[in-house]
Amino acid sequence: TGAKVNDVLVAAVSGALRSYLRHRGVDPSQTTLRAMVPMDLRPIDRLGRLGNEFGLVILDLPVSAATPAERIARTKAGMDALKASAEAPAMQLLLDLFGRGPKALEDIACSIFGSKASLVLTNVIGPREGIRLAGVAVDRLMFCVPHPGQQIGMGASIMSYQGMATLTVIADAKLVPDPQAITQAFNREVAAMARAAHPHAAEPGHAAG
Repeated sequence: TGAKVNDVLVAAVSGALRSYLRHRGVDPSQTTLRAMVPMDLRPIDRLGRLGNEFGLVILDLPVSAATPAERIARTKAGMDALKASAEAPAMQLLLDLFGRGPKALEDIACSIFGSKASLVLTNVIGPREGIRLAGVAVDRLMFCVPHPGQQIGMGASIMSYQGMATLTVIADAKLVPDPQAITQAFNREVAAMARAAHPHAAEPGHAAG
């Protein structure tokens, strides 16, 4: 498809959310879900070093697309357009400006940004090789995305580690009472993609509710 791994994983999350919406009685073809996505702005020579340098972009998730292939294509097109735009650097400047002001200004900024999206979605590349903690091998890595302000009710985070992708969902219990349904749907979506690409491929996804 020419897509990046990130595009494929984000498309898989979109497929999982589409399945969840249908399970909850919502027609995904008539629904728009926008994700606030952190975008790493560090140059290549600083990748892997400590510290953050990121902007935020708003991505329309292709939950209305009926097939995995269409979701991947639309995700790739959306991410390519955002990478070529000035949205992420501009948001980085705004975040820096608001962060230097009083907390009241920061709260207003969080409220404005939060009103633009339905969820936060981030993908972090973890170690490709296994790591050990206090001499014990680590089987799996996962994390919960920070909750920005009061407007956004759900956060989804993807962590890659040792060739596995783990999706973690944290949500307002009144809005999403069963987040494990989303992570289970993510597993099925990734497995379906793998079967389509390689009919005998093993199921590569893992989920955490």
